[in-house]
Amino acid sequence: MPNWNPNWENVRWDHAAADAAGGALRRAADEVDRAAGERARAAVEAVALWHGAHRRDFDVRLAEWLAAARALAAELREAAAAIGRAAQLAREEQARRERDRERWERERADERKRERERERERQQEAARA
Repeated sequence: MPNWNPNWENVRWDHAAADAAGGALRRAADEVDRAAGERARAAVEAVALWHGAHRRDFDVRLAEWLAAARALAAELREAAAAIGRAAQLAREEQARRERDRERWERERADERKRERERERERQQEAARA
């Protein structure tokens, strides 16, 4: 047998759940963007004739809220991307393990073939003697 062993365990990863979670996060980010856009459009209409200190306070708070919404949407998308990267790593690791198992099986088969050949040569030598 080869002097090394592959990892015989399969990678434990639920690709369907990961895909669903990533999709849900992207949809949530899209919804945050949609809601922020609606709020910004409504604010433009609401403040068309509004002046004074409260208007400036409203503008500052609206800008803060829109920035927070953009940041949240970005974080949701990054979480979805992180899940996607983890899923890709799981696929790559599983493929690597499968390649290692195949290599181990080939090496074992080659060793067995060499052993059979050595045994056949010994038998031939014994028969000649």
